[in-house]
Amino acid sequence: MEMITNRIVLEVRNLKETLYFYEGVLGIKPSKHRPQLHVPGVWYDVEETRICFVLNRDKGQGVGEAQSSNIHFNLPFGDIEKVRKKLAFYCVSFEEVKSGGIVVHDPDGYKILIEPRE
Repeated sequence: MEMITNRIVLEVRNLKETLYFYEGVLGIKPSKHRPQLHVPGVWYDVEETRICFVLNRDKGQGVGEAQSSNIHFNLPFGDIEKVRKKLAFYCVSFEEVKSGGIVVHDPDGYKILIEPRE
């Protein structure tokens, strides 16, 4: 296991949609090292980054929506072409960037830059 040096905690409205997007569409596996908290959520380890999605059913009722579009994070993938094909298959819109990466928004509006792993 790689050492976790970065941690991101994001609130989501619908945990089921989040699981479907990150696991079903992007193919990321949940972390085996989930902290035992009394908060419904899912944890993913992507290289040295741990991304924690916690449920907040009130998200989007005013404050949260405006903040989602201002939160960006990067995910490295070995096979970027496979990611492109999966996004197209699941009808998830994305845009290409000059670096060879892809920009996509998750179900909560978080902007993700998916980059080829170096």
